[in-house]
Formats: sequence, structure tokens, C-alpha cells
Amino acid sequence: MPCVASVWAALFAVVTWIRQFMVSQTHDDVRLYYIAAEAGLRHGWSSIYDQAVLHSTARSFPAPAQLIDVKTFASTPLLAWTFAPLTVFPEPVAYVLWVALSAAALAFAWHIAAPFTGPAKATLLFLAIGLGPVLLTAYFGQPTLIVLALVAAAWWLCKKDRTLEAGAALAIATFLKPQAVLLVPIALLVSRRYRLVAAWTVACALLGLLTAISLGPTGLREWWQVMQGVQHLPLDVMFTLAGPLGNGPQTYALWAVQGTIALAIAWRGRREPEIVFAVGILGTVATASYFHNSDYSILILACWLVLRASISDLHRAWLVIGIVPMQLLLTPLGAGPQLIWDAGWLLLLAAEVWLVPLREVVAGAAPLLAHRWRSRLYAFLEEEKAASPTG
Repeated sequence: MPCVASVWAALFAVVTWIRQFMVSQTHDDVRLYYIAAEAGLRHGWSSIYDQAVLHSTARSFPAPAQLIDVKTFASTPLLAWTFAPLTVFPEPVAYVLWVALSAAALAFAWHIAAPFTGPAKATLLFLAIGLGPVLLTAYFGQPTLIVLALVAAAWWLCKKDRTLEAGAALAIATFLKPQAVLLVPIALLVSRRYRLVAAWTVACALLGLLTAISLGPTGLREWWQVMQGVQHLPLDVMFTLAGPLGNGPQTYALWAVQGTIALAIAWRGRREPEIVFAVGILGTVATASYFHNSDYSILILACWLVLRASISDLHRAWLVIGIVPMQLLLTPLGAGPQLIWDAGWLLLLAAEVWLVPLREVVAGAAPLLAHRWRSRLYAFLEEEKAASPTG
């Protein structure tokens, strides 16, 4: 029954995307990637945040001035570089190919990271496709599913002790969409995976150097100005804690508490890389200050990884309940239910990694303690019997 329901959910999502594509053969986000990539190829990569150059490049697109006036390219240069090969195609074709690449990335991540086999594993894929944030990711053309696949690859490579490749994959994910993975390297650090973090650091340094060279001082300054302009837009913070709570001290306190809990879980559960990567993702989401409803797709990987670990039935039930707030992200309720569920998941993870091992220790120690008390009791009785006058 769950498999059938997940198939219907996936089918509904695919049909919805196709219907939207028939209405409009592209989306503003993808057009911005296209314009930035075109500007870089025509005028040099240092120009991809130059508004005058973007205006000039956009004139070949329908209603270009309105788009650049309202929105602008604020993503990382790596995203423009990645999208550049698709500019040889017309914009609608490039959009379809980009979404196809994202779908392939999700399938790849599912193949290497999702647990179970047969229909149970297939259910996880169909369920992921049917989630609202995944539909939004495809509709907007966001790179979140590509980032998800890169983090899944980093986990898989970590399991194979291929730390250099794992660090490189995580670094690429970081430079594609940093707000989706910020806490993952820190979780790896507190879990004492120093070689992987070192590889990530070196790869990030190389990508940072390449970014600085390609943009130059002017391009870096323009990128900083663009980032400052979009950092506190309502659309960019409404799906974070700052949305319902504002930017007051209570929000920063909750971010600090949840981040601390996430890192404590990573330290305590350091023997299981699944827990470390999953809580790094969850901690990133829970403490994000710049996030969209489509970005919650990254939690799919966290769920898959946790399902690979030893968790309780209550924990599995909580993951199933999580389908509801994910779907509510597309409703006027917004991120409220999702933020509450995220906090609940953090607490549940903390309880399991701290209390369950303690319970196992107590359970394991109980027979030994009972044996020792029986031995002492028998010894005492023997002494009493020997000391008795009638003994």
C-alpha cells in the first residue's frame, strides 16, 4: 500500500511539472542562470554580477529588463560555470536538460544512499519525487538535488575510506549551494574525521582561488554587493526561524541551541557516518538564515541515511510524520510545521544517541552485577554456616 501511494504521489508531481512547463517553458531562476552563463562566455566571468552587462545580455530574452530589474543572479560562480554548456541549446531545451540532470542526481543519490531493497527501496524514491519541495526544486530549476547527490557521494566515499574524493565532492556541493550544507563539514570535524575535513578545506581553497581569479577584484565586489542586497529579502528568510520569529535574540538563541545539539549528536554518534552526515544536514536546515521551501529537499538524504542506522520504531514513525510538514511548505502555513518537526527530530536523535547506548550499557551490565551479588551472597552464607556452632 505505501508503495502504491508513493507511485501516485510521484506521478502527480511529474504531471504537475509537465503542465507547468506547457504554460511556461522556463522559469526566472533558470533564465538568470542562462543569462549569467551567457554573460560569462561573451564578456568574461568577471562580469556575471555586473548589472549593466546582465541587462545587455538579457535583451535577447523575452521581457529581459523587467526580470533583471526585479531579480538578479546572486548564486555562486560555480553554478554559472556548471550551466554554461547548456547555453548551446535554446532556453526551454536547456531548462528541460537541467531538470533532467537534477532528476538523474536524485536517482543516483537514491541508488547509493537509500536503504532497503526491492519495493521498499523503490517506495523511498517515488516518495521523494512526490514531495512538494522536490517538485518546487524542479519547477524553479534549483541545484538542490545536485547538491544532495554530491553530499550522498561524499558519504559513500567516506564509507569506502576514500577521503580525498569525499572532501572534493563535499567542497563542490559547498560551492554550488553553501546554505544547504554549511554544518556538514563542522559535524565531520567534531566527529574526528580530520582527513576528510582537510581534503574538503584544500578543495574549497582551490575552488575559492579559481573563483577569485575568474571574478577579479571588481567581480568579487559586485558579488558582495548583490549578496548584501538579497540577504534579508522576505522571500529568502520566510522559510527560516527568522520568518515566524523575526531577527530578535530569541531566533539567534534557538539557532545556537539547535546548532549545539546537532554538533553534540555528531560527536556522540561519531562511529556512524550516517548519523554524522544526517545531523550535519539537519543542523544546517535548523540553523539556516537564508533558505527557501525548495531547499528542504536536502532533508531527503538525511532521512535515507538515518534509516540506515539503528533507530527505534518511534524514530521511524517520526520520519513518516515528516511527510506532512514537507507538503505543508507549499501552503499558506509555510515553514512553521516544518521548523517544529525539525526541532523534534533533533531532540529525538539526541535522545537516541545519548540514552540508547546508556540503556544498552545498563542492560549489559545487569547480568554481571547480578552474578557478583549472587557470588557475594553465597560467600556470606557459607561464612555464616562455617561460623555457626551447629555447622
